[in-house]
Amino acid sequence: MLTALRTRLSAIEPRQWVGALVSVGAVLGIASLFFAEWLYGYWKPEPELYYFESWSDDRGYEEALAVQEEERRLSEQADAVADQLAAEALADFEDEPQESAAETAPVE
Repeated sequence: MLTALRTRLSAIEPRQWVGALVSVGAVLGIASLFFAEWLYGYWKPEPELYYFESWSDDRGYEEALAVQEEERRLSEQADAVADQLAAEALADFEDEPQESAAETAPVE
C-alpha cells in the first residue's frame, strides 16, 4: 500500500507540485479573509455629510464677511466649551481616589 503511494507521488512532476501549492495557498488565503470578516465584521466607511447653503442674488460682500465672522466666533466658542469640559473631566478623574490591588483583595 505504501509502495503504491510512493510510486504515485514520485510520478508527479515538480511543476504539478508548484501548481498544487499555489492553489492550496489561494484557497487558504481566501478562507482566511472570510474568517477575518466573520471575526471582525465588515467595516463600513463613515458617511460623509455635506451641507450647502443658498443665498439670494442680492447678498453683499459685507454680509458674507459678517456670516463668516459669526461662524468663526461660534466655532471658537464651541472649542472653548469643549476644552473647559475636558479640563473638568480630567480634574474629576484625578480627584477620584485610586484603589490599589492590595485594597481590593479580600482579607482573610
